[in-house]
Amino acid sequence: MKRSWTCLTLITALLAGPGAATALAGPANAASAATAVGAAPADVAPGRAPAPGLVDVPDVTDLPDVTGEGAPDGGRHHPRPGRPLHVAIGDSVPAGQQSVPPAVDFPTTAALWKANGFVARFHAVLPRRLDCAPGRGRHGADPDHRGRGCRGIELVNLSRTGIPGVAGGVTTGTVLAPGDQLDQAVALLDARNQDRSRRNDVEVVTVSVGGNDVYGPAVAACVLVTTPACLPTLETTFAGFVTRYDEILRTLREHAGPRTLILGMTYYNPLPFCDLGAADPARVRLLGDAILEGGELGGAVLPAGFNDRIREVAARYDVTVVETFGLLGTGDFVGGTDCVHPDGEGHERLARAFAAALPR
Repeated sequence: MKRSWTCLTLITALLAGPGAATALAGPANAASAATAVGAAPADVAPGRAPAPGLVDVPDVTDLPDVTGEGAPDGGRHHPRPGRPLHVAIGDSVPAGQQSVPPAVDFPTTAALWKANGFVARFHAVLPRRLDCAPGRGRHGADPDHRGRGCRGIELVNLSRTGIPGVAGGVTTGTVLAPGDQLDQAVALLDARNQDRSRRNDVEVVTVSVGGNDVYGPAVAACVLVTTPACLPTLETTFAGFVTRYDEILRTLREHAGPRTLILGMTYYNPLPFCDLGAADPARVRLLGDAILEGGELGGAVLPAGFNDRIREVAARYDVTVVETFGLLGTGDFVGGTDCVHPDGEGHERLARAFAAALPR
């Protein structure tokens, strides 16, 4: 049986409203929210075959394994000057929640989660797979520069995970709050991408947020019992999300400039793999899939799902969308009362999907 840090009842958390599926960690401007995490150098074995019905993930043989023993590199709370950066914003999933078993106390656990989650695993391929300045050298054009990689790139993961006894979770509204993740990311972009040096630019931004906006209302109105309010609830929730997500991506693109790679992601359906779907996994699979991708819900048709809204907004700002719908299945989730978080296997599959989305 997989271990979990807290014995939270998912249904209670979800019914509490948007953002109740995951708890926040610390104040918005806490130094721990900007911990720069290094990556282990070991290589990982090729990806396992997907379960029936799952999306296959291209094999990324240079994706390191960061799930081994040893303390993560969590000591740097601020990035070093002169280094290129990878900035991540989002909720408990990019913060790596449940990517490894809990440790002796929560601060250590949260650091281990962040160091072993999909963002850290994906970051580990960037020094080799990302070309920081294709065709550009220090003194102008440099055709031979292409393919030299992005050595020294550092990760600043602003996403936050859950802490015991704290209700709520990171939503798009949280990210937009004054002094919170978007403001912190913009400060880094302005300081580094607007100066005269290209060596210290923010080269990659990953954005993974929105699940907490939708899951509470969706489960309450459409999954526990499919009520007449299901479609109106979803449309209202989606509309609010689109407005806020648009502001996040628009702001990031404006401050990053056209060259910075910004990655977003669609969502997977975790409901059949936890207590919420135990009685009738086929039913909750169909409902969850329809909420995410559109389809029939209680005799009515949702023309466009949550993931469609993500793709639509991302296209406006040249944001690369990493498709995770259908990516995770049996063995990829914590399960039980946790109907949200992937386990270590799930984080590995997410990391491989992000790595596969890098420009070739």
